[in-house]
Amino acid sequence: VCYYLINYIYKKGSRAGGISMIDFSVVPFHEDDLAELKKLEIDFAFQPIFEAGNLKLYGYEALMRPKGKSPLELIAEYEKMGKLFVIELATCFGSALAYKSRGYTEELCINSFPSEYLNDGQAKLYRECFPDMRGKVVIEIVEYTEFDAVKWEEKKLDIERHKMRLSLDDFTTGQNNMEALEFFMPHYAKLDRSLITSVNTDTSKQKKVIELIKVFHDRGIKVIAEGIETKEEMSYLQEHTEVDYFQGYYLGIPM
Repeated sequence: VCYYLINYIYKKGSRAGGISMIDFSVVPFHEDDLAELKKLEIDFAFQPIFEAGNLKLYGYEALMRPKGKSPLELIAEYEKMGKLFVIELATCFGSALAYKSRGYTEELCINSFPSEYLNDGQAKLYRECFPDMRGKVVIEIVEYTEFDAVKWEEKKLDIERHKMRLSLDDFTTGQNNMEALEFFMPHYAKLDRSLITSVNTDTSKQKKVIELIKVFHDRGIKVIAEGIETKEEMSYLQEHTEVDYFQGYYLGIPM
């Protein structure tokens, strides 16, 4: 496993921002998994996340970039086929391969479906391929697919084995609401962009953001404000809230 990955990282590491599809054949997957993964043409962009206090780089969110379609179009296509597990597998391994090829060492945030998980063989392979990422991965539960309690129990076990942490993405949208917060009890919660846009002038959003931060902090959950796109939004959050981390186009675009 190490030989394949070192060779892959060496070849990919010199890439300077161009699109280069993930080559899943560098990982010794089961032949059935590899056959499914080879049908995908995807790469990953990475958006930085910063600590609020000193704006120190904290980590990156991996964002899937399919060829010829949007991520949501690809997800809808595979959901219709009953194959979301393929996207889950591709995201877990593909984002880690792309992250390693770029030489990143900060936290890696990976979007994940609440209805899918890696089976025992896939999870074991992940741990073998990326042992140095143990404790550096944050699993972001997305808001737009159905929840599966049985599969979640399997996912939860693997999150604990690999010392991953948990985040709720786009809080207040889709399935990611207070009920989800109480169930998952994540380490992080992301305030959705809909709450952050014009927060510097919208008093109703200001009130909601401050209320949510208190709810999260009372439960020991750290808060990420995503979708920050203007200096004014950033200044308001810095001066009037206790947000823990910042993410958005104002600070850094996905690359």
